[in-house]
Amino acid sequence: MYVRSTGLGRTLLKSRLGKLEVTNIVPSTLEESEDEPARMLMVMNIDEPVNWEVKAFMEPQDLRRLVMLILRPSVIWGGLKLLFSKHRESVLETDQDTNSKKKTTSPDGKKERPRANVTLSPAQKAALKKKNAKKQALRSVQSC
Repeated sequence: MYVRSTGLGRTLLKSRLGKLEVTNIVPSTLEESEDEPARMLMVMNIDEPVNWEVKAFMEPQDLRRLVMLILRPSVIWGGLKLLFSKHRESVLETDQDTNSKKKTTSPDGKKERPRANVTLSPAQKAALKKKNAKKQALRSVQSC
């Protein structure tokens, strides 16, 4: 599974579902308590580019909302199509992404972070072009 976070820019996080269980753990202290109401605990393990374990405690109203979203016919149909598709590779991967995975370092030796396919606005494209021009100028100065 892939996760995008607005706080991490365009970084694409590769993760997997660790576990899903009903628990009486207190979210603030992560200690078990008999006085605490039962919640659904979902643990996600983020593997790339960082190693994180994210714990989400779902209240009953969150669980009801999740079930209602999952039971929509369009979601069920799309999920079944994805589950039984011939190509079980990631939906986000294309031939271009597969080729770019072979090259994991940039020319200056820094490791590249995985990026999602995002459509940029004209202003974002101009800013990116300007940033790349500055990098190229800096590289040419450093090589002299």
